This record gives sequence, C-alpha cells and structure tokens, in this order.
Amino acid sequence: MYISTTENAIKKEQVEQLVRHMNQLPIESTNKVYIIEDFEKLTVQGENSILKFLEEPPDNTIAILLSTKPEQILDTIHSRCQHVYFKPIDKEKFINRLVEQDMSKPVAEMISTYTTQIDNALALNEEFDLLALRKSVIRWCELLLTNKPMALIGIIDLLKQAKNKKLQSLTIAAVNGFFEDIIHTKVNVEDKQIYSDLKNDIDQYAQKLSFNQLILMFDQLTEAHKKLNQNVNPTLVFEQIVIKGVS
Repeated sequence: MYISTTENAIKKEQVEQLVRHMNQLPIESTNKVYIIEDFEKLTVQGENSILKFLEEPPDNTIAILLSTKPEQILDTIHSRCQHVYFKPIDKEKFINRLVEQDMSKPVAEMISTYTTQIDNALALNEEFDLLALRKSVIRWCELLLTNKPMALIGIIDLLKQAKNKKLQSLTIAAVNGFFEDIIHTKVNVEDKQIYSDLKNDIDQYAQKLSFNQLILMFDQLTEAHKKLNQNVNPTLVFEQIVIKGVS
C-alpha cells in the first residue's frame, strides 16, 4: 500500500485507512509492505497512530517511511525505525535542468529550496506566477530585516501571491533560502547562492547580523513550517516569524 499526497498534509482518512490495513492479515501474499511518502506531512496525531504500529508491528509486515525533512518527525518515530539515507539530486544540476526546460534561473533557484522533483517544479511554475512570488519574498525579507512594523503589514501582500498552502510552504522555504545565503556569506561559502542577483544586499546583511540572530530565524522558520502543516492560520504563522524572528 502506498500513501502520498500533493497537499500540505496527509489526510486523517488516509491515516485511518492505513492503520486498518496494517492490522489486517495479508491476503494475496505472506508479507505486507506499506510506504508513506513525505512522512513529515502527517500531523502529530497521525504520527502517534503510526507509532502504535511501530511499537508492536505484526509479523511479516514492513513500513517504509519516506521523508526529505526528517527533522520534522517525532523523536519517538525515529527511535523505532532503521534509518537509510539517500543522496539527493545535486541542487546545481537540478537548477540547470529546470533552466533547460525554459524556467528562468531566478525562479529555478528559488524553487530548489522547496523541491528537487523536476515534474513537481515544472508543474508549479506552469500553474503559478513564481517570478511575482519571488519578488514578494525578497521585498518581505528586506522588510523583516529593516522595518518590522512594515513587515507585519507586508504579510497581506505576501499572502496575495502565496494564496494556497503549497505556495505558502514554498514561501517559507524561499525565505529560509534567503537567510541561508546570508549565513553562507558570513562563513565565506558563496558558491551556490539562491539569490545570486542580490549579492551586494546579502553581503551587507551578513555583516550586520550575528550568528545567534540567524540561528533564531532558522528556528522560527522551522516552527512556521510545522504550524503551517498543522493548519494554523497562515497570517498568524507569518506574523510569528516577524515577532519572534531577528530583532
């Protein structure tokens, strides 16, 4: 049985169906295999439902939990799993392949913060105006670092571009990429910047911001992504980034 979703969260009904199947005896063969793609998309409640299975798995049953964001999965899940790591596609090659498919390089660089699946990236670019989203992300990041009151107001315009959960997740990833560029510059690793056209601005932010400030921002962005997956109101999610982020 294979569970996947194109949404920001795996639905409760999918988890309930999976748990029912897990507790049934195999019919067609002696073994059962369950695969959950993007396991981090489960809610805490969903993860706890799977945890019961992991604690006492039925005989001849295997669960494969796939994730590109293992840090967002409960520690209790990690402790009951055997970890197998696969090297992701090289980001530079990914960007070049998107450019070969007529995607603009700035958009390709931004979307590489969110996914390394070619088909997924191309579908997003075809469906939405990602160049306009990129401009909104940059504008909001600049306000975040220079004018917090205006950054709060700017959430309205940001969410006009990031109008659904998929784009909101992409936006958080893109903001994270902006701050990754800053910290990479701060430690003199500048060869693979996401916002390569903003080098001068990134250099200035790297001089002004401390490592503690940057770490705080990464913590807030990780928390924001979790809250978004838990269906917290997106306006509140982005407000918390402003309020609790870099000061």
